[in-house]
Amino acid sequence: MNDNRAAGIANISRTRRAQLVAEFEGDLGIDHRARAKAAADERRWQVIKTIIVWTIALIFFTIACQKLWIIGQDVDRPFSDVNFLHGWFED
Repeated sequence: MNDNRAAGIANISRTRRAQLVAEFEGDLGIDHRARAKAAADERRWQVIKTIIVWTIALIFFTIACQKLWIIGQDVDRPFSDVNFLHGWFED
């Protein structure tokens, strides 16, 4: 009897299975629209957080590039302070 029931459940179409699950969840008081709205809100909030983080990262990157450019404008010879061997091998 148990094997026949399992085989019967396995042969139910997906649509009918979804209907049965919806009816069962409806009997339990689960609201599908509220669940779908909550899932959509969660995805929307994830996208908003991602946009915020990337915007802040781009702002910091832009500020850093501008600061480096400004620092580079004040130098007579670029990277002259990085030359470690300056003056060692001059004639």
